[in-house]
Amino acid sequence: MNINKLNRALNYTLNKFCPILSVGLVCFLGFGLDTWEPYVILGLVVFTQNFHYRAGYSVAICEERGLIQK
Repeated sequence: MNINKLNRALNYTLNKFCPILSVGLVCFLGFGLDTWEPYVILGLVVFTQNFHYRAGYSVAICEERGLIQK
């Protein structure tokens, strides 16, 4: 594996999982493990990341097929 592919894989991994880990760490350190708030916050973060990916993918397909006027 050359350095370019390794760099791309590292960037993807950090951009995908670092926000979840950072928010989770701050939530659990601030609220603790026995409260419900960090679990709800992490659930919403995962939902928004998944929805954001799907929305971006659909916009790319619409632009490719000429459905969105620029």
